[in-house]
Amino acid sequence: MTLLCRLQWRILRLSYPWLPLAIALWRLTTSRGIQRSRAQAKFWLLSVRIDFANLMAIALDMTHPEYWLL
Repeated sequence: MTLLCRLQWRILRLSYPWLPLAIALWRLTTSRGIQRSRAQAKFWLLSVRIDFANLMAIALDMTHPEYWLL
C-alpha cells in the first residue's frame, strides 16, 4: 500500500461517518433517475449509522454551566 493510499484511509477513518455522508448528499443532489434512488438509499443507510442519541446527550451535557469556560 502506498503512502498516499494509507493517508486517504486514515483521513476517511477520522472523518467517518461525516465525510461519506457529505459525499452521499452531494451525489443525491447531482444525480437523476435510478442513480438518485441509489444515492438516497446510500444516504439513509449512512445516516442510520450515526448515533444521534449519543450526540444529543453530549450536546445537552455541554449546556450545563459546569462545562462553560469563564
